[in-house]
Amino acid sequence: MPRREITVHSKTPMPEGYAFLRKGIPYKTLHCRRLTHEAGKQLYVVEDNKKILGIRVPKSIFFNVQSAAKETLPSRRLATEKRDTAVIRGAAAELSKQFPAIPEGEREAVLTHGFRKYSGRVGRTAQIPLSRKAQLAVIAHIRHQHTKYDQLLEDGMDRDAARRIVQSKIQNMLRDWGSKEDFSWYFHNEDDSSE
Repeated sequence: MPRREITVHSKTPMPEGYAFLRKGIPYKTLHCRRLTHEAGKQLYVVEDNKKILGIRVPKSIFFNVQSAAKETLPSRRLATEKRDTAVIRGAAAELSKQFPAIPEGEREAVLTHGFRKYSGRVGRTAQIPLSRKAQLAVIAHIRHQHTKYDQLLEDGMDRDAARRIVQSKIQNMLRDWGSKEDFSWYFHNEDDSSE
């Protein structure tokens, strides 16, 4: 069954029998979209200035999904907490494995900052393996907490020059924290995502 979606402007009149679901509620959006398609009904993607604001779906589907979302909220929250706990537990194990001499306070700071949910930090990306995420999170932590990197940037130095200046300090701390890895891959790669 082909997807039936039309993009409309926010000022386009609401079709009769439809309701608007604003963007930002993944559970509701996913289910409203899927059920609308399964019912063979038209779905309207609402945008303004090329920014998606939400979707318009049949009211019956909208209200059924609203009800299901309310009923399943406690179980979905519990499942999310379990996943988040598993992510932090896995990251903690990886840090202990790769950096066995990392001080406990530093380890906790890396976990809290580098793996914080919705932070946009490297630890939360799904694009790279956990072992690399742990390395990048530790490097970023050292760079921002144990070097003059941020001050160099504030003083007007460009990012690459500032990174070259703090490179040896970072490498020394990585060794002090028990890493056996050769991080030359990192220090020669200017396009990392570990800010």
